[in-house]
Amino acid sequence: MGEFKGVEITRHTLHYRAPITTAHGQLHQRPVVVVAVSDDQGNIGFGEAAPLTGFTAENINESEAAIRQWFADEQPEGPPNLPTARAAIDGAFLDLQARQRGLALHRHLNPESPDRLPLAALLAGRSTEDLVCQALERKAEGFTTLKIKVAAASFSFDFERVAAVRSATGKDMALRLDANGGWSTTEALHNIEKLAPLGIEFIEEPTAGLEALATVCREAIVPVAVDESAGCLSDLRRAIDLGAGDFFVVKPSSLGGLVVAGEAVTLATTAGQKVIITSLLESSYGIRLAAHFAAAHGLTNPAPGLATAELLTHDPGSPLTISDGHLLLT
Repeated sequence: MGEFKGVEITRHTLHYRAPITTAHGQLHQRPVVVVAVSDDQGNIGFGEAAPLTGFTAENINESEAAIRQWFADEQPEGPPNLPTARAAIDGAFLDLQARQRGLALHRHLNPESPDRLPLAALLAGRSTEDLVCQALERKAEGFTTLKIKVAAASFSFDFERVAAVRSATGKDMALRLDANGGWSTTEALHNIEKLAPLGIEFIEEPTAGLEALATVCREAIVPVAVDESAGCLSDLRRAIDLGAGDFFVVKPSSLGGLVVAGEAVTLATTAGQKVIITSLLESSYGIRLAAHFAAAHGLTNPAPGLATAELLTHDPGSPLTISDGHLLLT
């Protein structure tokens, strides 16, 4: 094993091919920080800090400062307090350890893990026609799960888009929705009832807050997934206690990296809940870490939401290959 040699910390701006519209607003571009740690044998491990409004409390300046301070300390006491900074550092060192062993990261974490993952594709079209066109393209590419953002416009517009995609792709395509907390409890229950006949796999964050989600989860006829309302382990424990969801979305990049994400998965699965691993719309550095984590933990059903590198006009990392709706882990 080589010895730690140094670190390179760089900032990049991600630009999206089309605006990603959510209940939190439109996402056109955003900064991220890439951490590259190296050893004296030429091995390099990569991590990424990708704070995102609505999902993380810290901003990019705070995250980058925390990363730089951690590496500047001769003997840092534990990981940084900021989750995205910790995610970048933990990811970089785990990646480095795998490369030192000559292994893919998922095999370093779990020697029995699969080397390909089924994926859910996020549709990001501006109009109903755009969305249907994308849906048909993804179906032709072998995807069997699609995700649509809702609650950023009128419900009639949302219903039109979801119904059009369902009609175009057929009953065998799994459709999941994400409201990003954009509906009130009453609206969520009403809207879910209207959407249910379209065959919805589950809906993420139909309303905001764990108590409100628990109410919706008890009464809704479509399964509910908790995402940004459980942004840390203590929130996740409380969500489980309240019965706030049937599924739990785990984003390693926002939660604090692969170590913390592993604790979250254990909490959820021990409580009998299903876990979906998704990206934070970051670059392929972060997506790659999340994908290898999902494989190592056997989190392939429901399909991970990791087909997001293709939404970028330029990716500072190297995108993993997608074939027949699956991500190939190399």
